[in-house]
Amino acid sequence: MEEDKKSTAVQPEEAPKPKPRRRKAASPQPAADTPPAPTDSAEPPAADGQSTKKPAASPKKPRAKKNTKTTKTAKSKTPKAAKTTKKAPADETQERKAPAQDSPVPAAPELAEPKSESKPEPPETPAREDAAAPTVPDVPSTPELPEPAERAEPAVTEPEPTADAPAADDTPAAEAPPEAAAADTAVTDTPEQTGDVPAEDAAEPSGLVFSDDLANDKALAAEAARMANISRTAQLSIAQIMAGLEEDPAPSAGPAPASEAPQHDSAADDEDDEPQDTIPQALGRGVFGMFKWLLLVVLFVLIIAGGGVAWLYRSATPDMLPEVKVTFDGQELAPTAYKWHVPVVGSFFRRTYAETLNSSPVVLEDAISDASPDIIVTPSDYSTQLTITDADKETVYEGSVTGFRSYLFAENGTFDAKLVVTASDSAAEDRSSVTGTETWQFRFTVSIKPSVTLCTPTVQQGSVAAVRVGSTMSRTEPTLTGSLESTGFVKAANGWICYLPIPWNAETGNTELTVTADGYTETLTLSVRAASYSYKDYSAKSQLTSPYIGADDAPDAVRRLLTTDGGEIQWAVGGFVQPFLDSFDTPLLYGMTEYVGRSYSERSTNYGYGGRTSTNVVIKPKKSKDSMIVPASGHVLLAEGLGGSYGYTVVIDHGAGLRSIFYGLTALDVKAGDDVKQGQLLGTSGRTVVAELLIGTVPINPLLVWRGQCDGLKYY
Repeated sequence: MEEDKKSTAVQPEEAPKPKPRRRKAASPQPAADTPPAPTDSAEPPAADGQSTKKPAASPKKPRAKKNTKTTKTAKSKTPKAAKTTKKAPADETQERKAPAQDSPVPAAPELAEPKSESKPEPPETPAREDAAAPTVPDVPSTPELPEPAERAEPAVTEPEPTADAPAADDTPAAEAPPEAAAADTAVTDTPEQTGDVPAEDAAEPSGLVFSDDLANDKALAAEAARMANISRTAQLSIAQIMAGLEEDPAPSAGPAPASEAPQHDSAADDEDDEPQDTIPQALGRGVFGMFKWLLLVVLFVLIIAGGGVAWLYRSATPDMLPEVKVTFDGQELAPTAYKWHVPVVGSFFRRTYAETLNSSPVVLEDAISDASPDIIVTPSDYSTQLTITDADKETVYEGSVTGFRSYLFAENGTFDAKLVVTASDSAAEDRSSVTGTETWQFRFTVSIKPSVTLCTPTVQQGSVAAVRVGSTMSRTEPTLTGSLESTGFVKAANGWICYLPIPWNAETGNTELTVTADGYTETLTLSVRAASYSYKDYSAKSQLTSPYIGADDAPDAVRRLLTTDGGEIQWAVGGFVQPFLDSFDTPLLYGMTEYVGRSYSERSTNYGYGGRTSTNVVIKPKKSKDSMIVPASGHVLLAEGLGGSYGYTVVIDHGAGLRSIFYGLTALDVKAGDDVKQGQLLGTSGRTVVAELLIGTVPINPLLVWRGQCDGLKYY
């Protein structure tokens, strides 16, 4: 029996430090015949009749890393021995001497083998014949693994730590040396932990020597405290060892030979514990890794590209903006706003420069004096949009600058204009060129003074003077005032024209003409010179030319037509010709005066009373009933027989108040309302024909007109 109880203290061997392994969450299942573990509410009695206490329930803490060396044999893996040594009474402790500092620590006595019925049987594990009792290897200082799921603890009575002793998790196992752990087995437990045990049953630890001369209570108290600390440290070490043995229980059949503890491959355990990844999970991790790699590459490229773009953006300076020059009627315009896009990365990324220089239109100082002013944009390859509005905000022109070249202002006044010059990618050949718009807003005044021209500064009596006025902005007819009678201005090709008939007896010399157009008034001076007229003297009235139709002898049908307004100029094409194809005689010329019974002196001075002056021409054809033609194009106002000396009468309106009248025809080839052309057959003449040409109501010399000697009618 003593041999069984004795145990040889085995020196701890340096076990290799295994890798930390992940503990399984599931607790080992007890054998079928193992009694269930006691609950917290009941404390089962120990097998040898000694009472044990279960440690108070405390919250789980991460288990401290075990760093102690195994010093026990296979028997030390069993629960606490049934019999523990009782702590020596205080009286005996005081009489013992404290051991010297250099005295060796006595070997710890063997722990008694617990009874088989008090130990839960672990699951069946194959016993190794040559394997020694497993030792608890030193655990390297590694990060703590998460606490596994709580497992069912076997019914093993653990010592209750005192209030002064630190918790098992808080005290590293490495602090207790193997000698202290062996010696602590011989130290008795406190009565609370072991129960009441007779003093004779308590085994005194061998090798403890106390100094007889140590009588100081203070030294004894210190020694007792040291021994108590060693006892508690040993108890904590045993508890940690037992906890490790519970995870990997060894066969309890007899002591095993002390041999090197088997090393466990924690890496293999980890591989066994961790489940193998499925193919989708492996593919997912691969794809995710590739995605992260691509994301890093893209981020790197974006950083480099962003730096390049930033450098190019700073390089796009205002010096790259285009310079556009605009002139209007010779005046250079200043822009009011612009918005240009300077390319940074081709046409994909641009830097914008925009500014409003002036919110109100720029007012031009000089008035526009031309009805069609020029506007020039340089360079000319930009697209343009011009909009012009009048004072009533009505748009008078909208289009391009090119189309504005043919535009004529209709009236004077103040106008607002807006010009937008655009450079777009579609119009530019180089897609990396600057694009955008530039705007000009300006206000100008059109004050066009129409040109007034006296076409015939000098004119003779019986002829025609002409005054031309250029295009007026108001499109209103100019007016002319003076001593000469006129029918007013009529619309001409490039403005207005007014024909002034000079009567046969008009006062010679200079005469003033006042022309008013578009608010401008201009005075013209016309010089009238005398014409050379002939006269005839008769001794009897029967010798007078017949038929004779004077200025006051016109029939009422003709007189009414002379007051109507004239139409457009018809003789502009072809002019005038004489109405007979063959030669003819003129018994009575325009301005010729016929006298009857004048004296010789009156004849010599061409002075006298009673004479009559012709205001028309009496024509006698070479042959009777000769054909007559239309002298100039016009519109037939009258074509009918008026009877008496008038015969068949034809009135043709040539426009601008100029009318041809023919009396004495025997047949007509035209009728009223016909538009006739120059050279068209007019009718058949009688023995004599009276031809008269009037502007308004003033007769002029028809021979000058037919023969192209009237300069005034050459302007139309």
